[in-house]
Amino acid sequence: MFEKNVVDAVSICTPTISHCEIATSAAEYGINTLCEKPLASSMEEANKILNAVSRNKIKFMVGFNLRFLPNHRKMKEYLLSGKIGKPISARGEIVATGAYRDSTQKDVIAFETEKRIGALFDSGAHMADLFIWILGKPIEVSAFFSTYKEGIHVDDSASVLVKFESGVIGNMVALWADLPDYQAMANSRMIEIIGEKGKIESDFFGPSLYFYSKDSLASRIKGKLTITPGKFNPKNPGEALEWSYRREIEGFLNSIINDRKPPVSGEEARQALKLILAAYESYKTRSAIKLD
Repeated sequence: MFEKNVVDAVSICTPTISHCEIATSAAEYGINTLCEKPLASSMEEANKILNAVSRNKIKFMVGFNLRFLPNHRKMKEYLLSGKIGKPISARGEIVATGAYRDSTQKDVIAFETEKRIGALFDSGAHMADLFIWILGKPIEVSAFFSTYKEGIHVDDSASVLVKFESGVIGNMVALWADLPDYQAMANSRMIEIIGEKGKIESDFFGPSLYFYSKDSLASRIKGKLTITPGKFNPKNPGEALEWSYRREIEGFLNSIINDRKPPVSGEEARQALKLILAAYESYKTRSAIKLD
C-alpha cells in the first residue's frame, strides 16, 4: 500500500512492539502518521522513529487523547494561574481493566499482558504524559512493581515516585483490575494536585474536576466545588472520553491540512517514554534513577 502511493495518512493502533517498524516505514514513504501511545517499547526504537520523522519531514503525532479532556485542560489552567498557589504534591491513580477483561480468554491472558508490556507501560503511559504536561520536567524516579495474578510475567500493579524540577513530588499508581463500575472506582481514577492554597482533582477519563481554594469565597461557603467543563453529563463519563478521541484525530488532521505542528509532538511522547523506562530501571536496580 505504501509503495503504490494510495495512503494519505496512517493511524497506528497495533501493539507497542510493532510501532517502530510501521512508523519508520511510513516516514520513509513520506506518509503523515498518528501513532498510539506509548511511542515505542524502548528508547532506541523511539529515537529511530523520530529520526525518520525528522529526516522525511512528515507530520507525526502520538495519541495521548486524555490531554484533550476539558477537565484536564482546566486543571492545568488553574494551576498555572495560581488558583491553588505553589504546587507541592501530586497523585495520579489509574485502575483499568487492561488485559483483565471478562471477555479475555484465560488461555490468552498471558499473551495479552506481554503484548501490553505491563500495567505501567500500558495504562501508566497516559499518566506519565499528563504529569509532565501539567507539572513540567521530572528529574528523579523510584518505582515498585508487583504481579498479583498467577501465570502473569509482567507488572499488573505499579507505584512510581517522581520528583520534578519544580520540587513537586508526584506519585503515579497503575493497576489492572476488572472493576468496571465507574462510580465505585471514581476516586481511584483521578489526578490530584495539592498546593499551598488548595487542591484540584481531575477525573482521569473525564468529565469533571473538583476545586478547593482558601482564597475562594465559593470554596469557603460550599467546600470542594465540582466543575464540569463543556456540555458533558457527569453521570456518563464515556461521553467525554469519546469526545477526546475525536478531538485527537481532528487535531492530527488539522495539522496536515493547515500545515501546523501536531498538538502532541513526538518529542513530548519520547519524554513520557523516558519516564516510564526509568521507572522500570529503578525497580530492576532497586535504586533511584536520575533523568537528564
